[in-house]
Amino acid sequence: MIEAKLYRKIGSKIVCQLCSKFCGIEEGRFGSCGVRLNKDGKLYTLTYGKLSALESRPIEIKPFYHFKPGTTSMTFSSYSCNLDCPWCQNWRISKALPPVDERTIPPEKVLAEAKVHGDISTCASLNEPTLLFEYLLDLFKIAKENGLYNTMVSNGYMSILAIRELKKSGLDAINIDVKGDERVYREYIGGRVRNVWRTIKEAIKLGLHVEVICLLVTGVSDGENTISEIIENHLKFAGPEIPIHFNRYFPAYLFDKPPTDLNKLELAAKMAKREGIEFVYIGNVPGHKYENTFCPNCGELLIKRYSYKITKIKIKEGKCENCGKEIYGVW
Repeated sequence: MIEAKLYRKIGSKIVCQLCSKFCGIEEGRFGSCGVRLNKDGKLYTLTYGKLSALESRPIEIKPFYHFKPGTTSMTFSSYSCNLDCPWCQNWRISKALPPVDERTIPPEKVLAEAKVHGDISTCASLNEPTLLFEYLLDLFKIAKENGLYNTMVSNGYMSILAIRELKKSGLDAINIDVKGDERVYREYIGGRVRNVWRTIKEAIKLGLHVEVICLLVTGVSDGENTISEIIENHLKFAGPEIPIHFNRYFPAYLFDKPPTDLNKLELAAKMAKREGIEFVYIGNVPGHKYENTFCPNCGELLIKRYSYKITKIKIKEGKCENCGKEIYGVW
């Protein structure tokens, strides 16, 4: 264990300031995530260097569609989560605690693996990377010093203090998962969706590259009212140029409802485009038209994809080759 950052003492409790739950933790107890411990009046993290996965993956898998397309990223994960989605697609690690006997992988090892595989970035993903906070601060700093970009895929339930520190340490891009409207968070997940939109707004303000992902879960978050609220908040807190991905859900963990109806995914995409979001995608449906990137000005096909592979790019110096419109992203 190493001492955690972002906490303060109030009486006999420690208030963890890492995520938007701000857990008040008594001596000898853990926060709701299960990996931050109050011991002898200090807060400790159990996840530093405890990685559950480390492998090179296409950046499109995250999904990042507007950040260095066609490149690969050294992707890593740890354990546990600060939310409780009953349909979690990565539940084997998000519902597990780090093994006490597992070896610690230093940040330098991640960088070494990235160089071996020709990756241009790091990516904290799979489980909730906020819980690797102290490790990310160290890794992002030395990755930057070695010429790599740093990215993460998050549920967005981190504190404003946390995302500011991540930016200072070298975070370049973040994909944030919006899981539905306030009802979905209240009834299924535990949390408030407004905290996620607040993180998105702050990330954009800090100058990070941002993309938003929404897993449309059958019978939970695939209704028109929920989709409409997501679109409204996206325009309000993110803006029309920030990409949004509507992804197909598949049964996992405690949920056995059938995969998302393709018609509902297409409806969500059409609603988003009609309301003015410039870059709208459908994920987990290989070969679908909305895997591709189109110019919002002239309609030109700019990036043609099939699953995680790119077969055409018509963006030059960040602009549409046909009409010259500047395209949001890091190219």
